[in-house]
Amino acid sequence: MFARSRAPHAKDTEGAAMGRARCGFTLVELLVVIAIVGILTAMIFPVFARAREAARKVTCMSNLKQLSLAILMYVEDNDGGFVPGQSPDNLMRWHGTRASVEEPFRPEGGPLWEYYRHEGVKNCPSFSPASEEGGFEQGTGGYGYNSQYVGGAPTGWPEMCVPAKEFMIAKPSETVMLTDTAFLDCEGKLFEYSFCEPPYYEFWNSLVEPSTHFRHNGLTNVAFCDGHARAMPLVYTHASGWCPSSYSGGEGVTPHTAEDYEAGRLGFLGEDNSLYDRR
Repeated sequence: MFARSRAPHAKDTEGAAMGRARCGFTLVELLVVIAIVGILTAMIFPVFARAREAARKVTCMSNLKQLSLAILMYVEDNDGGFVPGQSPDNLMRWHGTRASVEEPFRPEGGPLWEYYRHEGVKNCPSFSPASEEGGFEQGTGGYGYNSQYVGGAPTGWPEMCVPAKEFMIAKPSETVMLTDTAFLDCEGKLFEYSFCEPPYYEFWNSLVEPSTHFRHNGLTNVAFCDGHARAMPLVYTHASGWCPSSYSGGEGVTPHTAEDYEAGRLGFLGEDNSLYDRR
């Protein structure tokens, strides 16, 4: 027997046509997809940003270790004396020299140049300081030195420029040598700064403006006097009531508050000088 073929019913052809027509997205479905993509993007991008910052922190830590090694090599070559943080004429810092106070520091003339010979070592990849002609401490890079207790002495000027001897550091593994640093001016700009300041000036018994910069997801990289380094959180910050622009004779400016420094991620590793003190 032969089976007779059935002619396509009108409803069958209509259903096939509708099936073909529904192969694309409706407007509502498209909007739902866009919303989902937006939500996923908002969730994923911060993760990528944190991962990118974590990679920069590793590079920064490597730079800091190289600088601390350069300082320790200097100590070995100079009868146990640490590199001075600054000179009485204000033309030398631990990282370089300048011909006048209006010019940036150049690493080639600095006391450590022969130990690392690569300017990039002193630049933190997470730090983009304000750049102005004749800017404050320009040419420093991204790191600061413990000049009150290691690169200098807790006394008055100019004796404060005399660095410590190795035997004076009672607990090298607990004494800060270098950290990430920055300086907040009265316009809210972050500039380079040569020193990681403790909370207090011991000699004058006064508050110090914070300069340690917690730029790595709330952490700062710290190198200690024994050469080891680790990331540490902000513990404390304060404001002294002095505005940084008064350094250049600025008048009529509003001093920073502790909240300003906290917003700028500037502070200290502790509430006192114990982590900086060489004794």
